[in-house]
Amino acid sequence: MGRRSVRPAEQDRWVFNRLAADYRERPGYPAALADRLLELAGGVGSRVADLGAGTGHLAIPLARLGACVLAVEPALAMLEALEAQASRGQVVPVHAPAEQTGLPDASCEMVLIADALQWMDAERTGLEVRRILGRGGVLAVVEGRFAATPFLSALSALVAEANPKAQPSRPGPRAQLFACAGLRPPAGERFRQQERLGPRRLDSVLRSLSYVGPALSPAALASLLERARAMAEDHGGAVWDRELTLWWARSRPA
Repeated sequence: MGRRSVRPAEQDRWVFNRLAADYRERPGYPAALADRLLELAGGVGSRVADLGAGTGHLAIPLARLGACVLAVEPALAMLEALEAQASRGQVVPVHAPAEQTGLPDASCEMVLIADALQWMDAERTGLEVRRILGRGGVLAVVEGRFAATPFLSALSALVAEANPKAQPSRPGPRAQLFACAGLRPPAGERFRQQERLGPRRLDSVLRSLSYVGPALSPAALASLLERARAMAEDHGGAVWDRELTLWWARSRPA
């Protein structure tokens, strides 16, 4: 993937630009998670920098709850997909990498990274978080892993068969991030993300995975999608089921 070696200006090299349309079809995060994030940020009117915001799966819900969300995303197609879904003025798009956001010093009550730390340089991102996070602000990191359901276990085996060299993205170096941000080790809270996917949406979600859509040839991808749909039917439907952990720590108040 080489994300860390690609500059935002080199948009033709950003694989996520090819994934944006399918990425929009991924299930949203649970409402309880968005509610908790807003509470930690300080409530309505809080400024939240969502680093690696993607197509807005958390940026848009947080904005609808009343946060002022700065959606920081280096892939233009992802940012454009986010803007197409958000009401005017709901979310402020920021075309920049997490390591160099360009946001003012101490300007945010929360910095959020959801399902994206593995694509970032943890040290440089941590230093940037330290710079833009205000006194008493919160760094929040959301990580997810698939539940060990019969369908998802079978699907994982199918993907591994199609592309043995591709591995699911692993969580990034969380401890390094918090340390470089000057924060104590984070507290963890658990959430669950579950949603049933129809055949068309299952196709989109699979194509959106970095180790599936961009990694397989067109023929191999078509075969995988056909077999995944059949597998879902055999299991009584495809359910996206993930265990989410919210890791957070607050900086010292002024």
